[in-house]
Amino acid sequence: MSGFSTLNVASRALAAQQKAIEVTSQNVANANTVGYTRQRVEMQSLSSASAYGLQAREDSLGNGVSADKVIRVRDAFLERRTQQESGRAAQAATTAAAFDQLETSFGEPGTTGIQSLLTASSTAWSQLSTRPTDTTSRIAVLSSAKDLVNGLRTASSAISDQWTSTRTNADDVIAEANATLTQIADLNRVIQATVSRGNPANELMDQRDVLVASLSQSLGATATDTTDGMVDVVVGGNTLVSGSGVSRIALTGGTSPDTMSTTPVRLSIVPGGSVLQPGGTVGGQLAAMNTVLPGYQAKLDGVASAVIKGVNDLVTTGYDQDGIAGKKLYDGTNARDITVLLTDPAKVAAAAKMPVMDGLAVKDASADGDLADKVAQLAKQATSADATYRSMITTLGIESRSAISLSTTAASVLKQVDESRLSVSGVSLDEEMTNLLVFKQSYAAAARVVTAIDEMLDVLINKTGLVGR
Repeated sequence: MSGFSTLNVASRALAAQQKAIEVTSQNVANANTVGYTRQRVEMQSLSSASAYGLQAREDSLGNGVSADKVIRVRDAFLERRTQQESGRAAQAATTAAAFDQLETSFGEPGTTGIQSLLTASSTAWSQLSTRPTDTTSRIAVLSSAKDLVNGLRTASSAISDQWTSTRTNADDVIAEANATLTQIADLNRVIQATVSRGNPANELMDQRDVLVASLSQSLGATATDTTDGMVDVVVGGNTLVSGSGVSRIALTGGTSPDTMSTTPVRLSIVPGGSVLQPGGTVGGQLAAMNTVLPGYQAKLDGVASAVIKGVNDLVTTGYDQDGIAGKKLYDGTNARDITVLLTDPAKVAAAAKMPVMDGLAVKDASADGDLADKVAQLAKQATSADATYRSMITTLGIESRSAISLSTTAASVLKQVDESRLSVSGVSLDEEMTNLLVFKQSYAAAARVVTAIDEMLDVLINKTGLVGR
């Protein structure tokens, strides 16, 4: 190897170490930048030129080092796993939040919940059974009935409002997701053009990864690397971004909680595309709109139906304060339309027996409180509104605790996976400082080689042939 070739080797070493120092500086500068992936110079030994022929020989030890390529340090498996766990955690958190809001709507246990209103109604009927001629007791029955109706209607309205709010929020999330999908397709186009020209696109890829992470949380999306640095984005087995092409999505189906039994809400590719099965926030919202909220609305309607049927079936067999056959106390079929029909306390049927007639007058028509006692005892029956409601609240509590536990577990798994990913792709300042010292020493050594070669050439060029003068 000649002195000049050695000088070339040292020059390449200087350039390589300088580039490594520049990349280290970039890593340190972005240590706290969200979404930044640690970069590293790929150094590769350059072999000497090959000599051809039977007797040909090449005495050169090599041509130094190449540092043309700067890569992002990443683990594709951990990144994909993080995307999957992010979607699961977001979906579990959304479902848990839906149950938490439901529990708040029912307010159990508490003094203003439906359970306390059912108990107050039974108590009012029990008091009326002991004082059937007391107008105040009859007013208490009507008052407690109105409070119960208001409680049922309020709870039903809260479920409906929660459904509408969830639908609105889902529309907002999907609008943002469509914008993100378009951004990813645009970045794919730019990255492809950049890579094809041989230029680095690491920062652009980091921006795209942040967008994919956002879609993983909102839709449960995952990304797959393709050619020329591009990625495909997949949701529920359907590709929404392929290269620079993008598909739009929208909610289809029911637009109100009353239509859930016939037209559930779906996430679809539009126009006229296939139905998606998303994860993430939207997956949790769809579960809330199609299953959780309609299910508890139906349970609440069952409670209202039990109140209406249980009380009406009894009071229509009895007699009011004037000895007239009892009339229905409630009207309606569910928790949304239940109402109290009676306004006159005297019309409340409390007597189980036909009044005794004394001539043309009714004798002690309201002295019998047996019917009121039967209404009060409804709460003890296995099919009563009280039992139905207690079962519903117990189920709600169990499902809510299960959803919270699942959310906690999913968040813990996500944290572990993300920490593993960051241990590979995240910036460690300690490691970068160590690398900086190594590159600095390597640069200094390469510079010393240049100095040594310079001195050797100086002797060769300027001092050869001077002996004897």
